[in-house]
Amino acid sequence: MHDVRLRTVLATVLLAFPQATAAPAQAAEAVLGQRVAVPAYFLPSGDTAADWSLMNTAAGKPGLLVANVANGPDDEAKPAYISALAAAHDAGIKVIGYVDTGYFGTTGFTTRLGSASADDWRAQVQSDVNKWYRFYGSSIDGIFFDQAQSLCGPAGVGDAWVSLYREATAYVKKYHPGATTVINPGVSPNPCYADAADILVTFEGPYGSYLDRQGSYLPAAWEARHDPRRIWHLVYDVPASGLATVMSLSKANNAGYVYVTDDVLPNPWDRLPPYHTAQVTAAKGSGGTTPAAPPRPVASQVTATGLRLSWTSALCPGAVGYDIHQDGVRIGTQADFAPAATTYDVAGLSPATSYTFTVRARDKAGRTSTASRALTVTTAAASASAPTTPGTPVASDIGPTSVRLTWTASSDADPGDRVQYYDVYRDGVRELAVPGTLTGVTVGGLTLGATYAFTVRARDTTDRVSARSGAVSVTAGAGPITGATASASGGEAIYQARFTLPYAQRHVFIDTDEDSLTGWPVHSIGAEYMIENDTLYQKTGERGDWSWSAVTGVGPLVADGVHRWSVPLPVLAGTGSTQRIVFHGTDGVRHDYAPDVVTLTTGST
Repeated sequence: MHDVRLRTVLATVLLAFPQATAAPAQAAEAVLGQRVAVPAYFLPSGDTAADWSLMNTAAGKPGLLVANVANGPDDEAKPAYISALAAAHDAGIKVIGYVDTGYFGTTGFTTRLGSASADDWRAQVQSDVNKWYRFYGSSIDGIFFDQAQSLCGPAGVGDAWVSLYREATAYVKKYHPGATTVINPGVSPNPCYADAADILVTFEGPYGSYLDRQGSYLPAAWEARHDPRRIWHLVYDVPASGLATVMSLSKANNAGYVYVTDDVLPNPWDRLPPYHTAQVTAAKGSGGTTPAAPPRPVASQVTATGLRLSWTSALCPGAVGYDIHQDGVRIGTQADFAPAATTYDVAGLSPATSYTFTVRARDKAGRTSTASRALTVTTAAASASAPTTPGTPVASDIGPTSVRLTWTASSDADPGDRVQYYDVYRDGVRELAVPGTLTGVTVGGLTLGATYAFTVRARDTTDRVSARSGAVSVTAGAGPITGATASASGGEAIYQARFTLPYAQRHVFIDTDEDSLTGWPVHSIGAEYMIENDTLYQKTGERGDWSWSAVTGVGPLVADGVHRWSVPLPVLAGTGSTQRIVFHGTDGVRHDYAPDVVTLTTGST
């Protein structure tokens, strides 16, 4: 009623003064312009090939997609992904490669080699980053770091955890300028993460939790002040009737990236939702006015490898963020901090090199201003002397896919300078960048039986590098399953082998009747029994139509990587007096067998 009365009063005033000129119309309030960002954890072939094709159309094109081959890039380029990622990139979609960080081991998660060490996680993360770019080249526009911490560090240790993610982002950006990095804690992280990546996933969860602002989810206060293009929300189990509600709420939550799906656990990212194109349309912004161009940025804190840009944000009313460009390539974004000066720290530069920077303002609807006047800056020179040459690396713990390398430390004679990184090279190609506080690393991803040459170079804080160390030659070691034996003692059959890889499943297949046609066919035997991890199974059913049934009371004894199972002989019923045994390990992708079938003579059972 109040609004009706107000309109009546205004109409009366206008009639009383017909000669008055009407005030100019005000621009509609801006509605946040979002980009749909798809976790494309589905194959670009078979039943989901059409989903990849849909994403390349104007109606279904997201702003970003995350490619995930096998919880990462896998160990080789896949032809289907080569063509699919190239097509998406050429269509203007930002293609981001998936890398698992396992919380850097801070919650007990282990690497593929079975280590929970943050140093070993760093090596695996860097190796996976390298593979994405090596396998798919210019089709990759950045990296998605999954299973990320949300706390700065353990109590009393400051930023120990967030620094690992800042380092991971810096690694990507140094070697791939213009790359976009994403960190996925799945919840609102501590504000210390605001500068740890270009985009933060601050919500990953179901529909009901996203609506429950008093219980399951409430955005952190700092998110409302952040650049919306640095916040991403992932919401699953959303019915079609709930799409509009979630899209509206995600805009209110300042999420510049969003993905909504009706898919559910255990993998809600294995297809596009039927309302995908409607979601792309709903994400678009509207209203507002294009902001003015920012003033030319000013450089400060210029070093050999970085600098700080700043500009007066008060001169760009309506701006919610800024895009920073280096030599014409967008290298990052920053939130608007009017009326104070807004700053952006540039890293990964080379010494004594000129760079040109511009800044564009962006409003809530997603419109960008013209570029600011350009600023050209020359970085400082490198230090006077290079670090000393590291010692020739020494190889140890050589396995079928990994080796441990150690070397004697380098030193730096320049006052105030230090060795910041050791770059590890495999066959002349940089493989890892290890912090200068370490003089050893475990290198994974080797091929059984292949020979490699490893060298090391030291790099100081000004990016000056030492001479290359001497080379160590390494041949990837013994097979993944060694020392396979079987024996009978005290009325028990004892099966033992060393599994040198952290398999999800370790198997012992046992043929008790010496007939390869009567059991599970594997490596020339027909197994009537199977041990899988800590459970014994017996084949049930007729030939060609059998299944496995658990047998209770059998468990392994494991020590120092050797797996040992003891099974009472009477349990292993069979018609023969000889067993034939196959040892097997799998992580779901690779399948490894002991080189030989093991024979055990048990006598009559």
